Amino acid sequence: MTNDLITITGCGSISPLGFQRDAIFAKYLSNENCLVEKYFNGKKYAVGCISKNAEEQLSNLIIDNPKYKRLDRTILMAIHAAGLAFSESNRRGYAGKITGVNLGSSRGSTALFEQLHEEFLNDNSKRTSPYASPLTTLGFVSNQVAAHLNIAGPVIDTSVTCSTGIQAICNAIAWIKAGMADRFLAGGTEAPLTNFTLAQVEALGIYSDLLAIEYPCTPLSSVNEGLNTFVLGEGAAVFAIEKMKMQELKEKQPLCIIESVGFSFEKPVSLTGIAEDGSLLAASMKMAMENMITDNDIDLVLLHCPGTAKGDRAEMNAVKDVFRNVVPNLFSNKWKIGHTYAASAALSLELALLCLQNNFSPDFPYKAIVNNHPKNIRKVMINATGFGGNATSIIVSNPGLIE
Repeated sequence: MTNDLITITGCGSISPLGFQRDAIFAKYLSNENCLVEKYFNGKKYAVGCISKNAEEQLSNLIIDNPKYKRLDRTILMAIHAAGLAFSESNRRGYAGKITGVNLGSSRGSTALFEQLHEEFLNDNSKRTSPYASPLTTLGFVSNQVAAHLNIAGPVIDTSVTCSTGIQAICNAIAWIKAGMADRFLAGGTEAPLTNFTLAQVEALGIYSDLLAIEYPCTPLSSVNEGLNTFVLGEGAAVFAIEKMKMQELKEKQPLCIIESVGFSFEKPVSLTGIAEDGSLLAASMKMAMENMITDNDIDLVLLHCPGTAKGDRAEMNAVKDVFRNVVPNLFSNKWKIGHTYAASAALSLELALLCLQNNFSPDFPYKAIVNNHPKNIRKVMINATGFGGNATSIIVSNPGLIE
């Protein structure tokens, strides 16, 4: 086993679950979802809005930094989450020289872009704000996080649809292993709750119509099997990634070890790039499992499953292909917070950390097609797949497996 380990030494998030780790974990212990009903384009939808106290954190950011009033909430959420991860990593005794930033978003500054574009279309002179270009370019996300935290290392933005959060982490790992940085802040952020974005999902015909019941979004439900129950949410999650020697584990006590990553791409078979046999995700899962640094079995797979009939079925086919007759516990948190696009896998990684730290076995609050059992959670796989035919898997484990 190599003496150099890739670890997570800090984590920060903001989502419908809140932003404080204890409160987030308490929400996961509850059978209540965090979805609310809001109107978009004259129609009521279930959506995952960040919590009230989390919204106050964004307001405080603007109060402390008045220029941030121009920024889209995609960037504000990234700044908040990255600040939490950065501070926690520093408290664990980070001693490196170069810190990089690699954050991702599927759609970038969504609300601001739509606002500025609408103003342009309605302006007879066809002029727009001089801030329109810098404020809505994708690279502005990581730039602003680096500027806020006074980081001078490499600054990178990533957009690989719904795989973005994990792919940003994969890229950060590559930079660290190459010796080009000592630490990276990596993850995903998304604020897609806008009229145009909801119209896009509506056009796909996958949005949930189950407003009058307890759970509008039901991935892997045995009752709603075959129905599309997709719900959109917003949020951000960022992680401090750092290389560490085995002998440093006890002193620094990282949140987890990143054992391996896997990824795959296939020519899209449809507009969404989802093959029904799940071969895309199966390939990324197999690659991650082939590169694990411990021999322990995977105890839990946090699925991408967003509650779409076709996508959920494809991922279950992938799970059956990879694990055969010995299937780990399976779970998707999208019934609770919705699908947050680029931030979704990053928020699943946050859940993985909570599971490892608290020996927590999450399960669905409704009748599902999976058979989960309480068990020791020591190793977790997180899956993500996105439009265009890409998939990513990451495996994290309790540092105790290494020690």
